[in-house]
Amino acid sequence: MKDPFSVYNSNFEKKTHRPKLDWEEGALFQASEPDDYYEGQSEDSRITFYVSIVVLVFLVLFGRLIVLQIAQGEHFRTLADQNRLRVQEILAPRGIIYDYQGKQLVENVPSFELVVTPADLPKDFEPSVKTLSDLMGFEADPLIEEIQKKSATSYQPISVMQNLPKDYALLFESKASQFPGFAIQHNPIRQYPDALIFSHLLGYTGKITDQELSNQEEGEYAHNGYIGKTGIEAEYEKYLRGIAGKKQVEVDAKGNLKSLHGQIDPEPGDSLILNIDLELQKELYKNIVAHNGNKKAAAIALDPQNGKVLALVSLPGFDNNLFSQGISQKDYLKLTTDPKKPLFNRAISGTYPPGSTIKPVIASAALQEGVVDDKTVIYDNGDLIYGGFHFRGWKEDGLGPMTVRTAISMSSDIYFYTVGGGQSALNIAGLGPERLAKYDRLFGMGSPLGIDLPSEAAGLVADPYWKKNHFDTKEMQIWYPGDTYHVSIGQGDMLATPLQVAMWTSVVANGGTLYRPYILDRVTDVENKVIFEKKQEVIRSDFIDPKNIEIVRQGMRMTVTEGTARSLSTLPITAAGKTGTAQFDSANPAATHAWFTAFAPYENPRIVITVLIEAGGEGSLAASPVVKETLLWWAEHRNK
Repeated sequence: MKDPFSVYNSNFEKKTHRPKLDWEEGALFQASEPDDYYEGQSEDSRITFYVSIVVLVFLVLFGRLIVLQIAQGEHFRTLADQNRLRVQEILAPRGIIYDYQGKQLVENVPSFELVVTPADLPKDFEPSVKTLSDLMGFEADPLIEEIQKKSATSYQPISVMQNLPKDYALLFESKASQFPGFAIQHNPIRQYPDALIFSHLLGYTGKITDQELSNQEEGEYAHNGYIGKTGIEAEYEKYLRGIAGKKQVEVDAKGNLKSLHGQIDPEPGDSLILNIDLELQKELYKNIVAHNGNKKAAAIALDPQNGKVLALVSLPGFDNNLFSQGISQKDYLKLTTDPKKPLFNRAISGTYPPGSTIKPVIASAALQEGVVDDKTVIYDNGDLIYGGFHFRGWKEDGLGPMTVRTAISMSSDIYFYTVGGGQSALNIAGLGPERLAKYDRLFGMGSPLGIDLPSEAAGLVADPYWKKNHFDTKEMQIWYPGDTYHVSIGQGDMLATPLQVAMWTSVVANGGTLYRPYILDRVTDVENKVIFEKKQEVIRSDFIDPKNIEIVRQGMRMTVTEGTARSLSTLPITAAGKTGTAQFDSANPAATHAWFTAFAPYENPRIVITVLIEAGGEGSLAASPVVKETLLWWAEHRNK
């Protein structure tokens, strides 16, 4: 302890002592006035001035301290706690998706994710980002740009790298102290075991965007969470997503976790049980690839008695794991620039001229409207002439005399030109464009059927009203007799989705009811209790007399027994069907889509299968073998 009576010199090393004053000397000193009294007074004034300044500064600081401690104390204590204590979100596992037998179609797997929290970054963070990018292999500039867009005080983590391999996660952890603001999170992510087969049906999940987050209710999603983007994952997001948990943690100045103060566990999402048959889906996919390679194609299988979708395939497929686990720019660009458009769901979004698959619909309409009956004979000589124009059939020398049953089974174009557009030589007026359009719509064309998947297309029913409002020039707006003939055989401007072809096939199969197609059967919670069940729904019924539908059914059965699809006659079950070969390029009439649609067993139909092969050639050659082999599998494994 320093001696209060010691005087310290300027270098703080040596000290000198002055004699101590006793009381009398001190009093005498104060009472006397030496010669330099006034000169001393001037020095004391200066000291008083400096002391006053010090006191004033002290008072200002003391006042400010009172304001900070008392008036604003609570505010700053809150800010300090926020720097020290944080609430972190825990992502909820998504609900599992099963097929109708309870076989799992998706999985949740643990993953490592590198994230950065802007509030924990140093002021000059760019060098550390670039160093870390070299270490981990991500692009630095896009991340720097994203960080700069966020508030510097934001505690919401930004995803840097998803689904890190374990060795990369360990590498970062070993050097984490060098990169304040960065951390590894442990998140559950989706994994799709049969990605290419189910990609369009199940869809995929991905990181929720700021725009998507702004459209949700407050607190519904974690800021770094996942959301269904397409397919079933998007359609039933509200059940699958679950509820994120929270934990309160204490962190240091660099954002590193010090201790856990409390936690609310996440609630897993509900599970979906679909009408989909996992094995049937695989079989259908396998048969398309076996006969057509990886061509652009689509296939639907459904139960005609209720509208349940049993399988839905679109080719080419894509690996939906790329999206759920963080797709790279390179992989995304490859998918979006692929001329085969693998992200496009052809089964419900693709629209095509249906070709001869429309003929059962036209036959039903002609019988219902009394244009023909089941005994009316129309001779197919291979050519119908109207107004000097030739409308030719698929067989150059004709098919001979046709009734409605044989016209369906042999796919007579001349017969359907006549019942659609008329033939004056036979005194048959034909249905005409308005009635053709009416029945096309009754059977499900021209509007979405309401399947529980996003992005279903409406197709197109072409009629005079549509043409007048679709084209700009008067010449193009005219509806010609040739337009009527063309739509009577599924050509011209009419377009349908594979789903719509499957659904109008089901109307014939079940005797006249159009159901709404649906994929989901029910939703169950974590305790396996059913919380939602999807019911079958009738869109319309009784618009075709059952006896007329039965005549058309018989014609489709004859297609297999003695018509254009006799290869199916060897099946162990009775099947009925319709081939279709649809031109799609006016500059190249030989370019055709291949269709085949069928139902079985004929006596009590339980399955409809519709297959489209884009630019596949003839339906009987490209599409019917796929249906045949799939029906053979179904007969052996599912027909009870």
